[in-house]
Amino acid sequence: QLSIGINVTLTGPLQKYGQEIIRGVQAAVDEANMYTPSALYVWSWRAFDDQGNTALSRSNVSSAASDPTILAMIGNLTTPMTLDALSQYANQNFALVVPTLTADSITRRGYHNVYRLPANDSDSGQLFAGSVLTNKSSPCIAVALDGDYGYDVARAFVQQAKTNHHNADVLLFPQEKTDPATAARTVLDRSPNYVFLAGKTADLGPIAEALRLAGYTGEFGASDGFYNPETIDRYERILDGAFVASSLPPLERVPSSVYLLNDFERKVGQVTAFSAYAYAAAQLIMAAQQRASATSRFSLLTSMQQGGTFTTLVGQFRFNVSGDPLIPDIYLYSVHKEGFKYERPAVRTGYIF
Repeated sequence: QLSIGINVTLTGPLQKYGQEIIRGVQAAVDEANMYTPSALYVWSWRAFDDQGNTALSRSNVSSAASDPTILAMIGNLTTPMTLDALSQYANQNFALVVPTLTADSITRRGYHNVYRLPANDSDSGQLFAGSVLTNKSSPCIAVALDGDYGYDVARAFVQQAKTNHHNADVLLFPQEKTDPATAARTVLDRSPNYVFLAGKTADLGPIAEALRLAGYTGEFGASDGFYNPETIDRYERILDGAFVASSLPPLERVPSSVYLLNDFERKVGQVTAFSAYAYAAAQLIMAAQQRASATSRFSLLTSMQQGGTFTTLVGQFRFNVSGDPLIPDIYLYSVHKEGFKYERPAVRTGYIF
């Protein structure tokens, strides 16, 4: 038996997302055991609940290391939990696959056992600006709050926009006590024709609404934090036609994954970014094991570090020395009352038709 460890939050308000991670890993393991069985081993998984507690998260890594069948880990669910446990993963020679977190800091601590699947925040901002902004005479403003997500996306968006000769700037508002109407007036003082919302729907949606009420008639764009049902339910009229970035590709348009997707949907119901990327994380680990016939944490980590291309449900991956995708990508969707409509990838790789 070979196992994959999962270190995520399974209690409290985030347990829904932790369970989606588990369902994704379970589906990938079931698929491997059923359709590509080995005469030498069978795959399993073991979940550890960090309960949103950093000390417990570190303890979970030690517990996983005491199980010789666990070759690699998938986790964690939030950036603070992941950052706090990074040294523990490294000390135990675990390859850590990060399925959904995008914070730049995760791969900037100098560890060479971390592999992140989605594009990081800076890459996402650069890709969005480079693929969406076309009118170089239009001034654009990136809006973000000073919380745990948004500023790096906004900063990189503006950096790329300026590189491409756009008039661009960042407006950073405090996470607490930001009045949407006041923020909207500050944005309008810059007379933008394009406003990029770098953050979450709940935080920046009210500012977008206040901008329209204050007379803003230009275009909107939004980061991955807006790719959710709340955007359609509450802000579809405000953001109608706006591009929204997502790390999740339109899986139904991946020819090589059609049979995997059908089987996956039967097992988990509605596929989410959490379950899809967890599925891909498990595929990555199992592929690395197979390449080196690895039977220990160290040999699997060595296999990952040797590089190569890994094909998964959500795309093909090669990693740079920091552990980020060598060719990062985001997928652009437009907002409509019927929901999100897929438009195109930022980088055309041929993976999606």
